[in-house]
Amino acid sequence: MPIKYHWITLGPGAVSGLIASGLCDNGESVSVLSRHNRAATIEWQLVRAHEKRNYKVPATQLPIPKNSVFIVAVKAFDVISALQHITALEGFDKSMPIVLSHNGMVELPKTLRQLNLHPMVTTHGAVKSKNENGIIRIEHRGTGRSWLEVRQEEPEPWSTLQQAFPPLVLEQNTSQRRWLKLIINCVINPLTAIYKCENGKLLEDKWQSQIVSLVNEAVAVAETQNVVLDAKMCHREVLRVAQETALNSSSMLQDIKQQRRTEIEQLTGYLIKTGESADVATPTHQQLLNEFQKRYG
Repeated sequence: MPIKYHWITLGPGAVSGLIASGLCDNGESVSVLSRHNRAATIEWQLVRAHEKRNYKVPATQLPIPKNSVFIVAVKAFDVISALQHITALEGFDKSMPIVLSHNGMVELPKTLRQLNLHPMVTTHGAVKSKNENGIIRIEHRGTGRSWLEVRQEEPEPWSTLQQAFPPLVLEQNTSQRRWLKLIINCVINPLTAIYKCENGKLLEDKWQSQIVSLVNEAVAVAETQNVVLDAKMCHREVLRVAQETALNSSSMLQDIKQQRRTEIEQLTGYLIKTGESADVATPTHQQLLNEFQKRYG
């Protein structure tokens, strides 16, 4: 008899809420682990095209079930504290799978690197807010694709996740995809935040020489981390994402507008520091970071 897994969603945030909604639709056992909401049940509304659907699931109870799988999709600067919070839960076992999705790159301490982590890269676009009644509202603005890092001998619980959050491709190494996403984010996020424009504006000719420089520098840094990417392909991907999300505001621009903390240090800052440690210059990224800090501190 197949194991029935219990899916624990941290938040829910925008991406984790999308996943939790799909799991609920498929009749899976789902609970929400919230660090701020003490309610016995957590509610949210998913908005997709012209459809609205409401969800209500229990808050995670302790001790957590032995067959638990965690969904952690957070801001890069919250990754370490989120994982530390999970590992301190009553009933937690470090063999429990943790799906981890975030922008940027994060250096984990040794204790957290020993966890059963499964990095996930996704191009889905989603925004979290609250409606007039204070209920969490998750708007699915752009259908994308996702890639999950798994070991070859692990068919489960991942087929369940593939059904709930399609299309999801299982791969043994997602390093290339994570670096490609980092490069895309290091171009689109700071530029749109500095110049307060929608993503589609970056398709204009006046941006292209700067974008090419940003991409070339980032590809050179990736190579020092044993990740080989083609610069022309990366440039095409940046423009493809800008085209697909033309009317969207980047997550960094949204953070600026809402006066929230941004991920500039986990994106541009990480790229510059990694380049410095490998003697690879990143002057265009440094210029962008300087401009960002001048405007926003």
